[in-house]
Amino acid sequence: MAKLFYLTTKRHGGNYYVQFRLDDGSLSFQKSTGTPNYDEAQKVAYTWLANGNIPARINSKTPDQAQTDLDKISWMKQLRTFDLTREDVQHIVDVLIERKMLVSGILTAEPGSTPIVPFLYEFWTYKTSPYYKEKKVLGQELSHNYFATNYSRVERYWGPFFEGRLLGEITPDDVIAIYQDERIQKLSSKTVKGIMDCVTIPLKWAYQKHMTQITGFGELPRVRVKSREREILPEVDVAKVFSTPWGNEVSRLANLLAMYTGMRAGEVQALRLQDIQDNYIWVSHSYNKYNELVTPKNGECRPCPISKELHDALIERAKTNPKYSLYKGETFVFYGQDSSKPMNQRNFNKYLQRAIADTGIPEPEKYGFHCWRHGFCTEAAGVIQDDRMIRMVSGHKSQQMFEHYAKHIEQQKTIETMGNAAQKLFGDIVTKTLSSPVLEIEEEFTA
Repeated sequence: MAKLFYLTTKRHGGNYYVQFRLDDGSLSFQKSTGTPNYDEAQKVAYTWLANGNIPARINSKTPDQAQTDLDKISWMKQLRTFDLTREDVQHIVDVLIERKMLVSGILTAEPGSTPIVPFLYEFWTYKTSPYYKEKKVLGQELSHNYFATNYSRVERYWGPFFEGRLLGEITPDDVIAIYQDERIQKLSSKTVKGIMDCVTIPLKWAYQKHMTQITGFGELPRVRVKSREREILPEVDVAKVFSTPWGNEVSRLANLLAMYTGMRAGEVQALRLQDIQDNYIWVSHSYNKYNELVTPKNGECRPCPISKELHDALIERAKTNPKYSLYKGETFVFYGQDSSKPMNQRNFNKYLQRAIADTGIPEPEKYGFHCWRHGFCTEAAGVIQDDRMIRMVSGHKSQQMFEHYAKHIEQQKTIETMGNAAQKLFGDIVTKTLSSPVLEIEEEFTA
């Protein structure tokens, strides 16, 4: 059988030339393969033959597809054997990303090769989170509850969704794909935003730390949160609620205190004997099940005026604590079954809603313990013209605002003014409630 082509060289060490056998049996003109290596010259000849695209000359300025394909084949083969450094590989990846042929490239043993799900779990683990440590150094103390909530959301939604995926390959499109999950579509806009935040915050942080090359997580379609208007018990119904049997006198006292002072549930839980002064409570702590006693929400202590009746009722309640003789000033007022800890704040809501229902007010589930705080601020604004005083007592302020207002407000004046306002608004209800308490069996639970 006749050969398909012949290779010859014009001088020792020179490039090989190829002549192809044509259909009529004759030979074509000689064409240079551009290489003095016989094996490489054969590959060039076979490639030209297969493509049917033999160039007029090897050094033609016109791009030649056959030569391009040959270069690719040669480069691919060499790529398998080249001794490449990590920098070389990264450079190749960067070029492909730059040419938009890759979205990202993840090298083995690089941060981006970390599985995404374990990364998210570590990110939202309170005590070991690098994000928490960084925020703490920056003076931004994030709560244990914030981390626990995000951890549980990763567990429930993102864990199954991203199982087996790597950190460095997650794109914005991968994240917004979760909107197609039927479970997500049934949730409130606020919850959906929280679920998205618990993955976009870590991914943006990872990009800043060069753990992934993919960005754009801050430009995702934002969930529009529909703010739910806080329900406040009408003034005419408040007295009815406190005059009806509660089934738990401790919860009634806690709600009464919140109505009078605007204190948060965690701050009521954290109330100790030493915090009760003659005519005010020094709110120095809040309580949560993770960290127990912590500073109040905005990081600042504050005074909350109370009436004499409330003062006496709180003192008497603290003295019933079995640990009173041992702890003295550190005795919790609203203690639980374990008297060294506060009762569970869920009971504040539970018995409040029972009392509201027994009063005949429709939809009692709309009201919660926090309604007293909003009611306090709303009602106080009607009798106090200086809202700076209200903010100082309620704690509705940033650190910067507090420092600004603290220069102009004397604490004692605030206690007197706000005390008079609270007495005017809520004094009759407190007096009537505490003068004729409903004696019933108390159910108390530790937080």
